Amino acid sequence: MATPKRTPPSKPAQPAPPQPAQPAQPSPGTPVLTKISASAGIIAAMVLAVLLNVLVARHYRRWDWTRGGLYTLSDATVQTLRSLEEPVNVYVLLSAGDPLNVSVRHLLQAYSAETTRLQVQYTDPDDHPAEFLAVQQRFGVVAGKTDDGQIVTDAVIIVARGERPHYLTARDLVVVEDEEDMRSRPQLEQALTGAIRSVLTTDRPRACFTGGHGERPLDAGGTMGLAPLRDRLHKNNFDVVQLGEETDHDDDHEAVLRPKTPTAQELAACRLLVVAAPSEPVPPAEIAAYRRYIEQGGSALVVAGPVPDTDDRRYLELGLDDLLALAGVRLEKDFIFELDPGQRSPQGHGETFLPTVRPHPITEGLIQARKLGLEPVITIGSTLRPAGASGNASAAPVALLETSAQAFGMKDFFAWAKDPTAPKPTEGDNRGPLAVAYATELPRPAGATAVNGPRLVVVSSPSALFGANWQNPELRGTALFVDSAISWLAARPALLDIPDKPAMVAGLRVSEGSLASIFRYVVLFMPLAAALLGAAVYLARRPRARADRAPAPPEDAS
Repeated sequence: MATPKRTPPSKPAQPAPPQPAQPAQPSPGTPVLTKISASAGIIAAMVLAVLLNVLVARHYRRWDWTRGGLYTLSDATVQTLRSLEEPVNVYVLLSAGDPLNVSVRHLLQAYSAETTRLQVQYTDPDDHPAEFLAVQQRFGVVAGKTDDGQIVTDAVIIVARGERPHYLTARDLVVVEDEEDMRSRPQLEQALTGAIRSVLTTDRPRACFTGGHGERPLDAGGTMGLAPLRDRLHKNNFDVVQLGEETDHDDDHEAVLRPKTPTAQELAACRLLVVAAPSEPVPPAEIAAYRRYIEQGGSALVVAGPVPDTDDRRYLELGLDDLLALAGVRLEKDFIFELDPGQRSPQGHGETFLPTVRPHPITEGLIQARKLGLEPVITIGSTLRPAGASGNASAAPVALLETSAQAFGMKDFFAWAKDPTAPKPTEGDNRGPLAVAYATELPRPAGATAVNGPRLVVVSSPSALFGANWQNPELRGTALFVDSAISWLAARPALLDIPDKPAMVAGLRVSEGSLASIFRYVVLFMPLAAALLGAAVYLARRPRARADRAPAPPEDAS
């Protein structure tokens, strides 16, 4: 029987591989449009970059992240720079290794951002001796060389307007507080802005302080002396003199100071008269001379507070009533105690207090400064009141500083002082709020060339002139008030008031040789040492690595 032949099953048909989709054929104009679009994007990016640069140039901003805002400019500096009407040149004569170099450059960049009239030239005496020689010959800078060949000068910065220079030394820029730990307090801004103001004006108004009636001398330092205020006025281009005293000789031919009534010519040379808290009676002849000076167009700051007599039984009659009446105010014979806990010192009985500041051109800056925690401080004062019918009919006094409503002026102070307890107001005492400072502007005299009339500011506390106001940061609000009052009285720009920067560790001078040595160590020696160490470690590990990679010997078959 024949076996049927088996045929192998047929393989299923494999599907044809899919054909890749053919890209759509672009239209004839597409490549041109693509190129145009790309070109337009590039052009738009370039235009945007240019516009951004223009915007940044017009709205230049710098951020100061240093401790204490070392390069943040004060309002006084900004006002000075923006008021420049002609070019001012600044010549910086610092070597590249000087620790002040970087700080001065950063600060002058901040200055240049506020004005285009400040022209700064940096001259390194070591690297550019020819340029330094030109500056030296022009301004007469004294220079010498140290043992290591560095050039040192007596002036590190020169600020000049035309041929009128102002020289700044390293001591003007930095005050060393502690030589042992090298702590210093930068005063770059104070020095630079003061120098710019110095060369801008040739006018040096004279501030005349009274003397001969127990006033402190102008050279008296310390917390209660007048020397700090005198120095502040000098730095703001005032000539400061003291009137009312002359040198004489006693029977033993020793020099003594005697009271002297200033002449009309002496007073006429004064832009400002400061009655500097006399502690002895002022003769009527001098008061009359002061009144004539003011009536003819002069201005005066009158500071007078309660002064006990030699027996501590009553207040001394200082003889200032006629002068105060010209300002339209009178000085009460009382002693102010502030009872509001928020406006008095926690120490004492309330004789030291923080008065409320009232609006006036004098107090505009102080009102702004109060937002930063700066408050005027008054210690020992009496009440000032409008004189009314007994004063000058043409005067319109404006209160500047006042106590709270809880304060009072104690009339019988000396009886209380014999057995002091917590002060309480009694019948007859003056009740708050009590003014301790007034400002008055009188009508301009006929024929006077001044823009404003005679101006007077009266403060009923001698603490307004204490030197501590310009030495202690906690009393800077009082200093700002006095500075503003003097500026208003003398019709001058605001006095330069720049807060001190925090003390910091002083930098070290790095010479060119030291910089080259540091460069060699950092760029060459240290990387080379690391490379050699890495090579040594690599070579030490190579035999061990080879041993680990070697095949193990075969085991004997049993």
